[in-house]
Amino acid sequence: MTIKEREVTIQSGASLKGTLCLPENTEEKTPAVLIITGSGKLDRNGKVNKKLDLKLYRQLAEYLNSIGFISLRYDKRGVAASEGDFLKTGLWDLVDDAQAAVKFLKNLPEVDAEKVIVLGHSEGAAIGTALAPREDLGGLILLSGAVERLGEALKRQRDLATEDIINAKGFQGYLLRLLGAHKKVEKQAHKFLEKVLNSSEDVMKQNFVKINAKWMREHLSYNVRNDLAKVSCPVLAITGARDIQANPEVLKDLPLYIKGDAQYYVVENMGHSCKYITKSSTIFSIKKDLPIEAELPVHPELLKLLETWLSGQFASNSKVETVIH
Repeated sequence: MTIKEREVTIQSGASLKGTLCLPENTEEKTPAVLIITGSGKLDRNGKVNKKLDLKLYRQLAEYLNSIGFISLRYDKRGVAASEGDFLKTGLWDLVDDAQAAVKFLKNLPEVDAEKVIVLGHSEGAAIGTALAPREDLGGLILLSGAVERLGEALKRQRDLATEDIINAKGFQGYLLRLLGAHKKVEKQAHKFLEKVLNSSEDVMKQNFVKINAKWMREHLSYNVRNDLAKVSCPVLAITGARDIQANPEVLKDLPLYIKGDAQYYVVENMGHSCKYITKSSTIFSIKKDLPIEAELPVHPELLKLLETWLSGQFASNSKVETVIH
């Protein structure tokens, strides 16, 4: 498959570098998908550092390109080629940047401005939801993170971590329980979150490590459900049944908030990185599991769901010819 990629610059509160991916033939105005990455110092492709490259966003962009959609993905502020200070960037800065990226797409001669779709993964799902009431979108795709506030997601992750400690086998499990680690998870988290919420600076130190306090405060105060109730474009939400970071159970609440067309799916044997896995990660295995998952293709069922939904909503202007059932 031939991929036409173009390096672009998006002007927002900082100068952001991105990759525009174009189908071979864009003689007609074509629907476009903006890909918003998850939290942390992930670049536009999914690379965290030299040791870990999830590749997810490049894989999604190439797939969207193969079925006839333009795509745009970009490095967030202070990451990779983009300007700005990552540690001083808050949630609303990220929403501003996403809106600037949507406007950039709408102004391209190749793009059908009425059919710009936002695809957000993990934190990107919250950013996409916050953006939707502020900007007219053709559609909204929420991967691994819909209908859930950051505080709720963190609480679930702590509960799973506590279970992992309680169920850990061997000497490691025995030692952790002996030290009462499973009893300290919630207490330590509350102490940390209270410190963050009572702070006023953009950046603070926790155990000598700088953290983005502004980003966390803004996320913790943001109620994603309020904005879901304001979304008027079609919505597709997909989370993996083996996701330990986002809760698949909350997807059933999506139609309670969305007034228009809303579809949601829980994909079996899919984790947070949208790859095919047969065993859920634990706090003990995740560092080992992620590099393995990074080398895998995107879960095929997820791709089928994306193609079916995109072709059903935007087939009139896209190059998609076949709907997969």
